[in-house]
Amino acid sequence: MPKYSLVFPEGFDDYAWEVQAKGWFADAMLLSLGRQYRINFYDPVRLGQEIESEHKRGGVFFEQNLVVVQSVTRPNMEKAMNFLMESGQASSLIAEQMPQDGQEV
Repeated sequence: MPKYSLVFPEGFDDYAWEVQAKGWFADAMLLSLGRQYRINFYDPVRLGQEIESEHKRGGVFFEQNLVVVQSVTRPNMEKAMNFLMESGQASSLIAEQMPQDGQEV
């Protein structure tokens, strides 16, 4: 039994085709050992477009918890997270700040 779960928004399967067409998805949450991580999935084409666009504006491209998959589908995202967790590479992910009792983040 895995010690983590990749959680998708309610109703994700209803618009998964649109996510795949856009080549980008940032609303998946990895839950592991009491921490949560927002994962930013891109396909290679969309990632290249984002990088080029940012550079044309004179900026620097940066995405926290970036994972590149061949195509942004649920099976590919799940497979990527399985690989990252099993290989230990997920330890490089940055957890979101969780509010503590009565505190806001």
